[in-house]
Amino acid sequence: MRIITLQEHPIETFGYLNAVPGGEVQAAQLPIYLGTISGLPKGMDALIVSSDLQGIVPLPYVREDAKITADSDVHISPDISSQDERTLNMDEDCLLGEMLPDYVRLLLEVEMPEIDPNRVGVLLCGDLYARRGKRGASGNPVPVWLAFRDAFGWVAGVDGNHDLTDEAGAHRLHSDTAIHYMDAPVVINASLPLDGLASSAASQPLRVAGLGGIIGRPDKPNRLPEKQYLQSLNKLLKQQPDCLLLHQSPGIAELGLKGEALIRQALEAGSETVVFCGHTHWQTSLVQLNNGTQIVNADSKLFIFTREQYGKTEKG
Repeated sequence: MRIITLQEHPIETFGYLNAVPGGEVQAAQLPIYLGTISGLPKGMDALIVSSDLQGIVPLPYVREDAKITADSDVHISPDISSQDERTLNMDEDCLLGEMLPDYVRLLLEVEMPEIDPNRVGVLLCGDLYARRGKRGASGNPVPVWLAFRDAFGWVAGVDGNHDLTDEAGAHRLHSDTAIHYMDAPVVINASLPLDGLASSAASQPLRVAGLGGIIGRPDKPNRLPEKQYLQSLNKLLKQQPDCLLLHQSPGIAELGLKGEALIRQALEAGSETVVFCGHTHWQTSLVQLNNGTQIVNADSKLFIFTREQYGKTEKG
């Protein structure tokens, strides 16, 4: 697998509320970028990647323009700033990741009608929970997984350090054939479930490696000691997956991109691959290491990667 192009400017943005210090919230925009990729398995039209969807969307959900046509620009962001304060209470909040999948599916239907959403895979790099009034809140991400599952063909992903998935939630995710919940270091074969489309039997799997959490004290959720984390990472790289999902990003000091330098060293010592990650926000989304490995930082972003024939030019 290889990323061929990644547009500098987003094709669209999705409005949400972001918790800030002091218990307040502020309006934010999640950018949605288009790119092209080689090596997608037969039967897959596109790959969606996102991470750190730590925001909320108040209900009712407001659309700026209900009339959307295939030959017009899409203007369907939730107009949070114009909503009456009475609608912005906690009881009516939804997780950003619960509302985002339907929006992205509609965006694909309008901008790329040749793509079948049921032939799209989704990769999630963790930290999918948020709560009004607490920046960096931890909690249950399962509704986000299920929302992406309902909108697209399959979902694979890892936990972030703020994701608290209980036993019942983990069982719900593991029991769905279209969900690949990697709550331990593993390489999985992600493909359309056999009970899906009639053509799914011809679908080839995507080999996805996953290592969630971060390096840290093991008495805290979703943290591993440095030695154990790096050993797990090296084992996954030796299996030469098509791509690798991490929650924690490598650090690229010379580019001013924050992260863990030891993860970068391990990636450069391993086989060339494509790494999707989050946890630390980068202004630059795509970086290539010395060994050819590509790093895509998806923190507070969403990417839609298609085959080259589906790629579109940026909006002017």
